[in-house]
Amino acid sequence: MRKVAVLGAGYVVKPMVDYFIDICKYEVIIATRTVSKAEKVIAGRSLGTSVSWTIDQVDILENIIKNVEVVVAMTPRSTHSVVAELCLKHKTTMITTDFKHPGIACFDDEAKKQETLILTELGEDPGLDNMGLKQMIDEVHSEGGKITQIDSYGAGIPSFEYNRNPWGYKFSWDPNGLMRSAESPATYQVNGEVIEVPKKFEHHRLVDVHGIGTFETYPSNDSTRYLTEFGLDKNISIYKGLLRFIGYCNTMTNLLKAKLIENNEERDFRDTTYTQFIAKLINSSTTDNVKRKFAKALNMEINDDFIKKIDWIGLFDDVQISIDRGTNSNLLVDLMLKKMAYEPYERDMIIVHNEMFVEFPDKKEKRISSMLNEGIPNGDSAMASAVSLPPAIATKLILEGKIKSKGVCMPLTKEMYEPILDEMETFGFSFKKETIIL
Repeated sequence: MRKVAVLGAGYVVKPMVDYFIDICKYEVIIATRTVSKAEKVIAGRSLGTSVSWTIDQVDILENIIKNVEVVVAMTPRSTHSVVAELCLKHKTTMITTDFKHPGIACFDDEAKKQETLILTELGEDPGLDNMGLKQMIDEVHSEGGKITQIDSYGAGIPSFEYNRNPWGYKFSWDPNGLMRSAESPATYQVNGEVIEVPKKFEHHRLVDVHGIGTFETYPSNDSTRYLTEFGLDKNISIYKGLLRFIGYCNTMTNLLKAKLIENNEERDFRDTTYTQFIAKLINSSTTDNVKRKFAKALNMEINDDFIKKIDWIGLFDDVQISIDRGTNSNLLVDLMLKKMAYEPYERDMIIVHNEMFVEFPDKKEKRISSMLNEGIPNGDSAMASAVSLPPAIATKLILEGKIKSKGVCMPLTKEMYEPILDEMETFGFSFKKETIIL
């Protein structure tokens, strides 16, 4: 019987585990800090086993890795180097949905030497977006076209029907990931000129997504690194960004300005109310009129939309903070999860939208490839399926000998992206394509 390990039991792993157990009949080990979460995902199925594990327990991790054929790391980026080292030691395939960041790319030479595969960027964004984009690029190149501009967008947001709170956002994935990424810079390129964006939420614009609607977009990560990965000319325009409902970027900008997103300094919140926390944040000696003082500290009127959002989430409530210790971001996340989590009956949606401008000797075209999928009420979210099914399908293809690559790779070859995208269509994740003659 084939054996695979899933590290982590967070928001999005259930569709993957269901795929392994119910469709592939694989034996699955879920290793996680909170065993109860793993047991809920396994739901009593005999092919599933839960193991208590934290990243400092290297012996437990090594014992798991040496007894399985594939490890899917659904844990934070900080754990990946330890996992990769052990996977290479035992020549066990490793898969992650995270970016091909320097901390994992550095294992490429050793992985090739050990004839082992470390497969990255196999989620929704990054993942489905890049696979769909590479498919378009390969089609254009096969037709002799020249690509001059690429715009690629991804989104995980409430469906239009359930976009019902003043923040225009709910969490179908780990909100701590959002907090960590909020402070990171971004890069994109216009006609060969690199644009560095240190504060990405201040660099947002509106974009009309063909056939879906108008959203805000802000740049995500480093778009320019895909020029080499995609085999593109160095002087083109390339932008990869995230989509949000209008107003989101100003909210995030103001959260950062107010230092409500702060991931480094831990504080003791015992015997502290939210109003006392806000008063201390703005250096006020009392909690009197704290809302008005907070607005003034940000040069806002008290009826500003941002102040209303902060009020709605509970940061002006004169009640005890519900966590004992943590960063400002931890406090904010705790409140967000109380008011911005999906109810079981609510649907989220994912959007993956790629646009490409192409020149041929006799014409110019705009090619569009767009995917929208909604979650299942009282079932799996669209985000969970979009993130965890691609690595699950890739695992099956590897174990069937259909993916033979070695080293640290992304799923950008036809042997990888075509069967993954084809099978994702059977789960309702399909790209609608359109070509517009310019």
